[in-house]
Amino acid sequence: MIQILAENNFFYVIDKPAGLSVHNQTPSVQEFIKALEKPEHFVNRLDRETSGLMLIAQKPEYHEPLSFALGQGLKIYRALLRGHIKEQTLLWNKPLTDQAEGRKNPQGLSKNRIACSTEFTALRTSKYFTEAHLKLNSGRQHQIRKHTALANHAIVGDPRYNDDSYNANIFKLYDVNRMFLHAEQISFEFEKQSYHFISNSFSLDQFFKAEL
Repeated sequence: MIQILAENNFFYVIDKPAGLSVHNQTPSVQEFIKALEKPEHFVNRLDRETSGLMLIAQKPEYHEPLSFALGQGLKIYRALLRGHIKEQTLLWNKPLTDQAEGRKNPQGLSKNRIACSTEFTALRTSKYFTEAHLKLNSGRQHQIRKHTALANHAIVGDPRYNDDSYNANIFKLYDVNRMFLHAEQISFEFEKQSYHFISNSFSLDQFFKAEL
């Protein structure tokens, strides 16, 4: 179920569930918003498989300045990564294309790669999984999904950059079926006001209660 977490004259913020397209498939975020007769000026978009915060402008003229403000602000994702990562913090900065790729070559063609970086902070880890915060310092398509895959710690459940047989095994063992990536926090300044939003709808406790 989509939740509206905050709203003012400039924008509103929703919490999107995993498995829901923004506008390309039915059901979609766009259909939900239309039913509420609310504006559809998406400032940021999330992949169908990703859950979490989306910012939507109330008027067309607010879209570009809000997009700029969010780009200058803070975006933090929470994710479940495959395998144990011993480091507490890492900076992943391999250049990436700004388009969807595949697990064989997440970076894409070298001529199309653009500089970018993702900051990794471990939250908890086990023999099999690492829960992490991932801070975007740029905005390439599938950036977090690609950087984690290139680090050999792909997001659990990622249908594009993780292994299908691994995902299927996890889904069966834990009785779940989704990609474990969540847009958890956004912070930005707009019209001389500071805004910070957190989504608390995402939990990975089930993966750390007992090891396989």
